[in-house]
Amino acid sequence: MTTLTRRGFLAATGGLGAAGLFGSVGARAWAGQPFDVGYQIFGWGRYFPSAWWRGAAAVGALGYRGIEGEYTIAELYEGREEEFVAGMRRCGVQLAALYSSTDLERPAHRYENRRKNLMAAAFCRRMGARMIVIGGTEATEKSPALIKEWGREANELGRQALDAHGVRLGVHPHVGSLIETRQDIDMAMDATDPRYFYLAPDTGHLVAGGSDPVEVFTTYARRIAHAHLKDYQQPAVPGARGTYVPLGRGAVDFPQLVQILRRSGFDGWLDVELDGGRGADPAAVAREARDYIRGTLALSLETGPRTSPRISTEKDQRER
Repeated sequence: MTTLTRRGFLAATGGLGAAGLFGSVGARAWAGQPFDVGYQIFGWGRYFPSAWWRGAAAVGALGYRGIEGEYTIAELYEGREEEFVAGMRRCGVQLAALYSSTDLERPAHRYENRRKNLMAAAFCRRMGARMIVIGGTEATEKSPALIKEWGREANELGRQALDAHGVRLGVHPHVGSLIETRQDIDMAMDATDPRYFYLAPDTGHLVAGGSDPVEVFTTYARRIAHAHLKDYQQPAVPGARGTYVPLGRGAVDFPQLVQILRRSGFDGWLDVELDGGRGADPAAVAREARDYIRGTLALSLETGPRTSPRISTEKDQRER
C-alpha cells in the first residue's frame, strides 16, 4: 500500500482529510432528521488504541456510523492519518468528535491545555470532524470567580480552534466538576462568547447535577453544538446518588429533547453514552440503545451529507 505524507494526505483530500476518504457511509432514512446519532466508546476503555478499535468495530457492526472518544487518539495517530482512516473505514464509522478533560480555570495548565486541544482540533479537521467536547475533572474549589476565569480561557481557546481549524469547542457539564449545576451552566454561558464557545450537554449528568434537561435544551437550544444521550435513574432514597442506566430506563424525556433539537435546527451529533457501564457488556448496552433510538425515538443511525454547522462564524461563511 502506498504511504502518503501528511502534505500529500491533505492535498489528496482538499484539507478535509477523511471527509473525502470515508465517502458517504449512508443516507438518512428521511429528510426530517437534520442531525446524526453516534456512540461515545468509553465503555471499551479510554486511553489505549486497542480499546478504541474494539469500540469502533463493535458499534460499527451494530449500525452506528459515527464515534466519539478520547482526544489522545489524535496524538497516537499524528502523522499516521492514512492508517487511522483505513481502520475507521474497516469498522464502517467516521469521527464524530473527540472528548478532552480540560480544567480551563487553572492558569498553570494553560500551555498544556492549549497544546493538546489545538492538536486535537487539527486532527479533527483532517478527519472531517468539527467538535471537541470539553469536560472537567473533580473540582477542589468552586466559585463564580473561577467560572469567570474558566470563561476567559474558554473564549480564547475556542477562538483559536475555530479560526485555525474550523472546529468548535463546547462544555460538557459533569458531576463533580467546576461546571455541574444549573447555576453553573448559566454562569458558564454568560462567561463565554457564543461565537467561540458552545454547550455540549450530557443528559444524564444534567439530571444528576440537579438540572432539567428539557429546560436546559430549551433555554440554550441555539448554543448546543453536540450532546451526549445518557439516562439517569433517580435514587429511591432522597439524598442518595442515582444510577446511570441504558436509554429509556430512567428519568430523561428523550422524545421531548429530540423535538426541541428538531425545532432549533440542530445539525450536529448526538452521541449515546453510558457511565458506569464498564461492568456490563458494552456491546449489549449499545445494542439496547440502538433499538431504543430506532424504535421509540424513530431516528436513523445512517449519516447524512456532512454540511457546514448551523452555528457558524464569518470564517465559516468564507469557507463556504
